[in-house]
Amino acid sequence: MRTEDLITTLGDGLSPVDPRRLGRQVLTGLASGGVVTILLFAVLWGVRPDVGIVVRDLTLFGKTVLPVMLALLAWPWLLARARPAGQSRAAIATAIVPAIALLLVVMALITTPAGGWGMAVQGKSIQTCLLSIPVLAAPMLGGLMLVLRSGAPEHPARCGAVAGLLAGAAAAAIYSLYCIEDSPLFYSLWYSLAVLGV
Repeated sequence: MRTEDLITTLGDGLSPVDPRRLGRQVLTGLASGGVVTILLFAVLWGVRPDVGIVVRDLTLFGKTVLPVMLALLAWPWLLARARPAGQSRAAIATAIVPAIALLLVVMALITTPAGGWGMAVQGKSIQTCLLSIPVLAAPMLGGLMLVLRSGAPEHPARCGAVAGLLAGAAAAAIYSLYCIEDSPLFYSLWYSLAVLGV
């Protein structure tokens, strides 16, 4: 068989791939894991009774908004990583989140007496935080990993790391509705370490 005939035969019956297909699959994987995460959260953690005050205080609001921002920025980064030679400016934009967190930390250092800094960093629930965020992230990360196998990442480990960032950030946002630690000195450090662990 001639090379030209082989190429023609291989190309017969092929149809273009829908460029949005992978995004829908990733959203399905995240949503499937998210349902399990929300059920876990409802059964084992639950929303703190005074959650209404969170929306009225900038530093408390940051505890939930920063992880949400990180998850939203990780989304296009993940979709780019799941494709060969995929590029996304979201990778650079994620630096906005630690910059805002640092600003909140500086504000907390200014407004918190120096003698209270250690207690604000330690809080009362480090172990709960460091355990809860990975546990809540696990179903979402599992769902993402299952669907990302249909992608074609050049660097699977890096793609998996971005999936972990997305799942960890989403889990941190959910956990923040339960968490009683309200100081940026606490959540900027321990939430970050928990998300990095994921």
